[in-house]
Amino acid sequence: MADNAEPVFIDDVFTSPNSGYDVETPIHELDLSPKYQKLIKRISSVINHVKTVQNIIDIDVADFSKIPGVGKLYVELLMNLQNALSPVKTDQFEYKKAAVKIELPSKNILSKLYVNYGFLTEVETKQLKKLEKYYEGKIDIRNVNELLNLDTVNLAKQAGFGALFLTAINDLQEKITSELVALPENIVDHTIKQRGFFVSSEIVFIEFAEIDNILIEDIEGYLWAQDELKMDVALSRWGFNQQHETLEEVGNRYSLTRERIRQYEKSINTNLTLNFRIQPKVLWANIREKMTDDLSVLLPNLANCFAIDKLFYEFIEICCQVKRGSIREIMMPEISSKILNPIFCANPSPVAKEIIVNDLMSNYGYSKAAAIHGIKQLRKFGKIEISEQGISPKKLSKAEAVAHALTFHPEGLPWKDIARIINKKGFLSTLFDETRITPHAFSDSEYVYLSSKGTYRNLIFLDLEQFDIPEIMQNLLDYMKLHEISTLHLHDYYYQSKDSRSEIKYFTLRHLVREYGEEYGLYFNGKSGTDSVSLDSEVSLISQADVIIKVLNESKTALTKQEIAERLRSKSINHATFYIHNLIEEGKVVRVDHLVYTTPEKAFKELDTKAIMQIIKNIMAISDIIVEADVFREYVNMELNLSYSKYFYAALVKTQIKELSWYRNGNLFSKTVIPYSSLIDMCKKLCNLELSNSQYVKIIQKAVWLTDTVAMDAIHQWKWQMNIIR
Repeated sequence: MADNAEPVFIDDVFTSPNSGYDVETPIHELDLSPKYQKLIKRISSVINHVKTVQNIIDIDVADFSKIPGVGKLYVELLMNLQNALSPVKTDQFEYKKAAVKIELPSKNILSKLYVNYGFLTEVETKQLKKLEKYYEGKIDIRNVNELLNLDTVNLAKQAGFGALFLTAINDLQEKITSELVALPENIVDHTIKQRGFFVSSEIVFIEFAEIDNILIEDIEGYLWAQDELKMDVALSRWGFNQQHETLEEVGNRYSLTRERIRQYEKSINTNLTLNFRIQPKVLWANIREKMTDDLSVLLPNLANCFAIDKLFYEFIEICCQVKRGSIREIMMPEISSKILNPIFCANPSPVAKEIIVNDLMSNYGYSKAAAIHGIKQLRKFGKIEISEQGISPKKLSKAEAVAHALTFHPEGLPWKDIARIINKKGFLSTLFDETRITPHAFSDSEYVYLSSKGTYRNLIFLDLEQFDIPEIMQNLLDYMKLHEISTLHLHDYYYQSKDSRSEIKYFTLRHLVREYGEEYGLYFNGKSGTDSVSLDSEVSLISQADVIIKVLNESKTALTKQEIAERLRSKSINHATFYIHNLIEEGKVVRVDHLVYTTPEKAFKELDTKAIMQIIKNIMAISDIIVEADVFREYVNMELNLSYSKYFYAALVKTQIKELSWYRNGNLFSKTVIPYSSLIDMCKKLCNLELSNSQYVKIIQKAVWLTDTVAMDAIHQWKWQMNIIR
């Protein structure tokens, strides 16, 4: 028997002050209080031949604590009962409150602390529920900061809040204050490890073995406080250590309707998490980030309380207070292979699994677990292949297959060679035609360009930053104006103007005019090899951009790039890409999800943008360096349980950047002027090619706050560009 058990009041154990017994007394003859009767039932269900007082005293506490489903509360009750039943009785004791100087934690800490309902009296719980009803959700009445700062003067003027009620609230505030004073310095760690008066909402990551034990203990503690009916409803509906039953089955046993049992269940599930040490938001953050693994292995004790995984997952959803099916969305996400295809268009395969997982997280807002399980789903449906080296595509479109084949060849290839490679590697689900060129796979592709006669090259090998596109277009316009012509042959212009313009290859010039000329009123026609450029003075230079805004405003849903391109006069996806990029930079278009676009007004309409921006402002407030938008994604998604990409949050910040007086370059944000045009530009200026990746990360992290995902991606792109230049 344990000697460390804390003394208990005998009348807390027994219902009668004159309970006479000896070590041979049968257990069923003891006048035990309800919670100790429940303890006896639990002991009898897991240990055989426990019939007398001596049998209880002889139970090894250490062995009992190792039984699946037995938590700290059961163990403490057993120790107390053994202490009470032993020949040497424990005297009653008095707890005297020490006089202390009251110095409360900061407001920031108090705003993250909540009252644990498991430590409130029934009267105090009713008082808080009354306040909750009065405030109608305008304040979170469980929050310690809110409770300590209640406007009691105003409450006193309201009907139903008399002197007795306000006195009781004052007593509760004093109780909270005394509990706060007793808290150690590491409040968050303390509230999790030791069941007590407070719960913290600060996101921290906890060892799953600890989460497992804490959940078992807190669930037991909650169940012990319920009457027989509510406990049975909870256990039967959850399937927790007993057979799962339907609403009808439970109702039939108590002669209650299905609806009445449903009401009980709803109340039970709502109140369950009010008694947890780990707040649902914190628990979900931990669960979501670890769902790459088997949850039943991570939480073995809790999983053993359920007959099947389905019940186990549903119960976790209750504990996390998330919508039903949330775990399924992570374990079996519907990720389209079209999301991965742009990665293959810019990278030779196999692509490292980490690169694709990071892209899904950073650019599309998936959690790491959802990204990993989504990749598994794509392999299951034959969309990709996975090897030890990485991931390879299987069912690309023709244009994507061409682009991917060219990622292996920096100088480009003739189209027939490309077709043979595609067929040999199996990038398409069908054979690529090797007898004649497929126009939409080459000429109309957004990923490749004609780099010499009959030869195509991937655009990743063309460094557009070295070209002054506005100057190139203005030179063309000036030439046409000087010669008073509205149409010219680009090839003729190229050779006649070579002494008056900067050096550029002909097919590079051809590509730039073809893709970007329309914005400047220059219209390219490459049919039949003519490569002619003409003016169209009747067309407004921004008319196509206006068309895109109009289309997005009229559409009930966000649109893909292809859908937008269909509305343009040219039908070109390249033109759509160009205009969309400019409109995003201007803050007129937002990329919301999975390569779909809409206007800011529609994108942010249903969101609590105030809450999102507050988190982002907090991030910027504590940072003295540049912040990359993926940091916004990481913290906002975690705090508010959202799943948007960094582009979405960057777009939201853009709408308020003037009011905030912040600076921005791409996805970089700062309170001071940013001396870099991009992360790759930062790498060029701060790094050299003689260091390791970990050293590069340390260097750029001194200049910018960014996630490891984005840091490694930037370093990868920078090193790749430097190698191409070399």
